[in-house]
Amino acid sequence: MRRRWERLGLRGRLALSFGAIVVVAFGLVFVTVRAQMSHEAAVIHQEEEREARAPEAAAGGGAPDGGASDSASPIEDAQSDVEKTFLLVGAAALVAALLAGYLLAARTAAPLRRFAATAAAVDGGDLSPRIDVDPTAAAELRVLGDSFDHMLDRLEDAFARQRSFVSDASHELRSPLTAIRGQIEVLGRERNPDTDAVRRVEAATLAELGRVERLVDELLALARLDEGVGPVRRELDAAAFLREASTAAPGGARLGALAVGRIDADPDMIARVVRNLVENGRRHAGPAGTVQVSSTAAGDRLRIDVDDDGPGIPPAERERVFDRFHRSDAARARAAGGAGLGLAIARTIVEAHGGTIRAEESPLGGARVSFELPGLR
Repeated sequence: MRRRWERLGLRGRLALSFGAIVVVAFGLVFVTVRAQMSHEAAVIHQEEEREARAPEAAAGGGAPDGGASDSASPIEDAQSDVEKTFLLVGAAALVAALLAGYLLAARTAAPLRRFAATAAAVDGGDLSPRIDVDPTAAAELRVLGDSFDHMLDRLEDAFARQRSFVSDASHELRSPLTAIRGQIEVLGRERNPDTDAVRRVEAATLAELGRVERLVDELLALARLDEGVGPVRRELDAAAFLREASTAAPGGARLGALAVGRIDADPDMIARVVRNLVENGRRHAGPAGTVQVSSTAAGDRLRIDVDDDGPGIPPAERERVFDRFHRSDAARARAAGGAGLGLAIARTIVEAHGGTIRAEESPLGGARVSFELPGLR
């Protein structure tokens, strides 16, 4: 029995449930009315017998005329009619309940069947279908449909970003590998390459391998951050830490005013943020340009500014520069060795610390990238 019930669909279950409710309700009403009618019939019989005995006693014990037995017949007929009426009405109500339950279940199950069809399409790799629940549907179904569509939107966006990420990473890796292959092929066409040619190819190959190494390192850093590897916080002296991190950054940076205080942060991660921002500023300002690191205290937050006197970032690009593989000047950035991942890594690290990061115009005339960390004391 249980297996048969489990094999039933929603329509069958609702129809049977409606029918069972109707049967139970009519059964209770029928039993109650039947019991009440039996009680009333017994009372009437007693009254009629009492009335029949009273004249007999007055007449000196004459024989009864049989009226009492005949008077019971209309009551029994009424009981029989009521029973038949209940059976007919109950049967009609049962059929109506089964039909209503089936139709109601069919209407209720229609959105669920659309959910199932959409889920099957998504499982097949198509993320474009949406539920689009009828606005007149039940509130629960509308909420479920909206949540399902929102989930599909997020999945579609995630897969699109993943495809773009893989495509960009492949392109970034292919460029230096193509350059290395070209250098080796040129060298291989020479029968007796001189030392200068070998050194030239060696220098170019090592430079391209350095680009590959930096790109792989940045991709691994992003992968670890995406996996949810959180910061390992330690208590840091804000000024001393920034001074050391700025000095160790590629190309170096000039130090401005530094806020005094202590803050809990992951030293390796925040050092990587400072290094990426200084390297980005140096790339755009050039070897002779100025890159400056400074910090200020804003309540319990530490704000760190990295300024340069390069060409700056157009207002329309100031949010997009934190996207992965984004470049405001692609040709120059690639020639300088950038892969467009440094600022994306910086944003991920800062947000993992509960902070914020943004780009704006610098007082030096170029770009300023600022990030804030909570917990300064």
